[in-house]
Amino acid sequence: MMKHLPLLLTAAFLTVFPCISSSHAEEQAVYISQDVQLRLGDAFLAEGEFYRAITEYKKFRILFPDSERGDIALFRTGIAYYLGEEYEAAARTFGSLAEFYPLSRYLSHALYYEGLSRWKRKDHAGAAGLFTKLVQEGPDSSFAPRALVARSLLELDRGDAALAAGDLELFLATFPEHPEKPHVQEALALVRDYEHLPQKSEILAAVLSAILPGSGYVYAGRYGDGLSAFLLNALFIAGSVTAVNSELYPAAALTGGIGLPFYMGNIYGSANAVKKHNSGIKRELRGKISAVLDNIVDDKTIPGKE
Repeated sequence: MMKHLPLLLTAAFLTVFPCISSSHAEEQAVYISQDVQLRLGDAFLAEGEFYRAITEYKKFRILFPDSERGDIALFRTGIAYYLGEEYEAAARTFGSLAEFYPLSRYLSHALYYEGLSRWKRKDHAGAAGLFTKLVQEGPDSSFAPRALVARSLLELDRGDAALAAGDLELFLATFPEHPEKPHVQEALALVRDYEHLPQKSEILAAVLSAILPGSGYVYAGRYGDGLSAFLLNALFIAGSVTAVNSELYPAAALTGGIGLPFYMGNIYGSANAVKKHNSGIKRELRGKISAVLDNIVDDKTIPGKE
């Protein structure tokens, strides 16, 4: 009997130990409430830890599937994707809010940010459709005026200054007391300038350079390139003429053959210089318009706070 005592003691310990461990675990258990779980996600979101925030919001929906606050967890998941520049996932998440929570008070929020996400992905048509839907279906939402401004900038990106101006005019007519009215009025004046911006002619630049090499560059405002093109082409033309006058026809053909690509390049380059000139002026004015309106479109705060 004595020789089996160690074995009996070991068996008894193994039998009792799980009970002790279970009791101890129950005493040390931490119960996560809905509020705590949401705050975990919010803390990571505020710190810029977007993927950890996404994990916590997803855990919330797993732990509390019947919670009335599931919509805010899903919406903030989309915001975390958006701020983390995962625009495809953001658009998909925002789009799913109406499916899972059709009565959510965050539907207009989600519609707006889905539009921004699609815009970031260069889906201009999809983004414009969502902004239009928000304006039509939620005119009383605080996001409706922002949607009009966003659609205006989007139309400007698509090259339609008239539609962009129309959206800003609609903003002023629909929301005459909006605090951002002065900025919208300033932007509207710039958009009208953009709409009637004088443009230089690419064809004229090409014709000028065909007649006098380098003159198309001068027309485009690139004087150094114009002078270089003129001197280079003048050198080849003078060499060809001199060779012909000296009856050195092979040399004339060689000089002319080498000079021809430079002559054609001068024509093409001057037209391209005008194109870049026009684009640069538009880009500069577009930047001024954005500087006025960007804070309305995206105010840099984390939306959806309770």
